[in-house]
Order: sequence, then structure tokens, then C-alpha cells
Amino acid sequence: MSTGDLVAVVVTITAIFGMAILLIVLNRLIVVLRDLRAAADRLTKEAWPVVNDLRSTVDLADRELERLSDVIGSAEIVSKNLFSVGRKISKSAALPFIKAKSLLAGFRSALSRLTN
Repeated sequence: MSTGDLVAVVVTITAIFGMAILLIVLNRLIVVLRDLRAAADRLTKEAWPVVNDLRSTVDLADRELERLSDVIGSAEIVSKNLFSVGRKISKSAALPFIKAKSLLAGFRSALSRLTN
């Protein structure tokens, strides 16, 4: 064998070993990808019921928030009406109360003058 033949044999054997290593790595990569796909499928099967439950919970919470918003709006209206009624009662009761108090003070003054 000549040197050129020896180099060709060595290069060929090295190429075969390199290809074998690449095939082993590729095969391992395929196995890992299959495992990953299986894990993704399991996750999908387990996650869909949870996502559906979450969706129904969010819908229920949304409806409850709408109801609560209506209740708060009604409470604000009632509060404004009560404030208005209280202010009107205060205005209407203040004047007769002042008159009654001044009348009572006048009677006391007259009574104290009569007794002295």
C-alpha cells in the first residue's frame, strides 16, 4: 500500500466513525423529541380541564362583579337620597327649634323678672 492509499483508508474509517457518532446523536435526539412530544400531550390532556374550570370561574366572577357594581350604584343613589333628606330635615327642623328655644328663653326671662 502506498501512502496515498493509507491516507484514503484512514480518512474513510474516520468518516465512518464520524457518521456513526452523528447517527447515534441523531437517534438520541429523536428519542428526546418523542419524549418531549409525549410530555406535551400529557400536559395538554391535564391542562384542558383546568383551563376550562378557570374559564368558568372567571365567567362567574365577572357576573358577580357586574351584580356588585349594580348594588354599589344603588347604594350610592340611596346614600345621596339620604343625605338630601337629612339636609332637608335639618333645615326644616332648625327654624322651629330656634323659635321654640327663644320662646322658652323669653318665658324664663319673664318668669325671673316676675319672681324678683
